[in-house]
Amino acid sequence: MSYLIVTVATIALIYAVAAAALNVRWGWAGEFDFFVYALLAVGAYTYAVVVLPPAPPNDTGLTYILGLRQSPLVGALVAVAVCSGISLVIGAIALRSLRQVFFGITTFAAVLILSAVITQQTSLFNGFTGVFGVNQPFNSVLHLDPTAYNIFFLVLCAVIVAAVYFLLQRVFWSPYGLALRAIREDEVAAAAFGHDPYMARLKAYVLGGALAGLSGALLVAYIGAFNPQAWSPIETVLLFAAIIIGGTGNMKGAVLGSLIVFGLILEGTQFLPPIPALPNAEAALRAIAVGLVMLAFLRWRPQGVLPEPHYRDAPRERDDPLAKLGRLVGLKRGAQ
Repeated sequence: MSYLIVTVATIALIYAVAAAALNVRWGWAGEFDFFVYALLAVGAYTYAVVVLPPAPPNDTGLTYILGLRQSPLVGALVAVAVCSGISLVIGAIALRSLRQVFFGITTFAAVLILSAVITQQTSLFNGFTGVFGVNQPFNSVLHLDPTAYNIFFLVLCAVIVAAVYFLLQRVFWSPYGLALRAIREDEVAAAAFGHDPYMARLKAYVLGGALAGLSGALLVAYIGAFNPQAWSPIETVLLFAAIIIGGTGNMKGAVLGSLIVFGLILEGTQFLPPIPALPNAEAALRAIAVGLVMLAFLRWRPQGVLPEPHYRDAPRERDDPLAKLGRLVGLKRGAQ
């Protein structure tokens, strides 16, 4: 198995966790959110400063907070907790009265504020330079060579993606998942059945934040460094493209879309013939390719490769009011 294939597959699986986070917020709850990738960055920074040793003296030019020298598991848990807390604060404010484009504008403004704070306040995460030197998780015990370790980390990411998938599938088909999607379709009708739209969306927002923090921890653990250039606006667009192509609201679609966007499209453009007059055209060609594929799906298959699954009757659920509402939601989306 070549090094390139392993690396591409690992990155795609890491971004699949971030796509799952966006899918919970946008695909399930219907909140057009730009803050997911910023939370991935927060998770990456948090993991780094928890597992790194204390910053060296200031004459080295490297400055960051904490430096707790903790284990990778502690770093990942702290990253998840921090991103969940930030999501709780932002969601509690923005979800109270904002919807759709207004909510999206608010989350985009939050991204700009966060970016300004992190880049200008160098004592947090070393400003524009960022943090680096993050050790490979668990390799101090395993002592694997680079090739074997890359395969190990690929398997680790695959296990985490599988665990996230099965967890979210349980949530998807739970009464809460049915209620959340019913709120997305018709907030007034769902409220009439006794469900609180605000609390349901807030729970989804926190769950998505936790997954984004986990993906950030995995990303910085794999590449060993992170800086503001790694979370430009194009990265958020790529996550939306993965959801649109794979299938909005479908967890299998989130994984498949990540493999298509971050694996096939982004890496496939590297094999295009060079343009003599434009030596730096590769990045532009990547963005163009993603944009064209996304536009094609929006025009001819807006439900994505794998459409969102709908609720199906079960005998024990025939008299359940929430089940009836779930059936109505499924019929409504199926007619679109």
